[in-house]
Amino acid sequence: FDPAAAGRRLEAIGWVRSAVVERRFPDTVLVRLDERRPIARWQSGGVSRVIDRDGVVIKGVAAANFPTLPVVVGKDAPANTAGLLAVLSTDPALGARVKAAIRVGGRRWNLRLDNGIEVRLPEHGLADAWRRLGAYARGNRMLARAITSVDLRLPDRLVVRRAGGDDKRT
Repeated sequence: FDPAAAGRRLEAIGWVRSAVVERRFPDTVLVRLDERRPIARWQSGGVSRVIDRDGVVIKGVAAANFPTLPVVVGKDAPANTAGLLAVLSTDPALGARVKAAIRVGGRRWNLRLDNGIEVRLPEHGLADAWRRLGAYARGNRMLARAITSVDLRLPDRLVVRRAGGDDKRT
């Protein structure tokens, strides 16, 4: 029995991040597994794949089996998803409304909410912008209004596009 070879075979399984296999004499084999935990569905080239917190695609896993995971789009989205989700988790009620996150230019995110509203987040100050959105959403029920987008890219203002097409700046 070769414990190292057994560990390599286990690590070839998509769900396994790492495996340690030890032989304990006279008749025991100890196996420790660290599993990959799915955090999002990454869409690229028309294909959806499940990724873990490190941005690694979990091999052999059908994205259709995880319909409640958020969708992320963009070439570098997998490497940046964990950071985005950490910020979104600071406001769980608002974070639960995010259905998709699109990586823009390899530097910032646009979010698509469950009601179709697009939220444009800044490159810097993501956490502050997310807090501002939560305050606006709770304070005046902004996300329940007839709007199509909220632009938070400027730290000193908010731009809201109404469903009719005109912008309102605050």
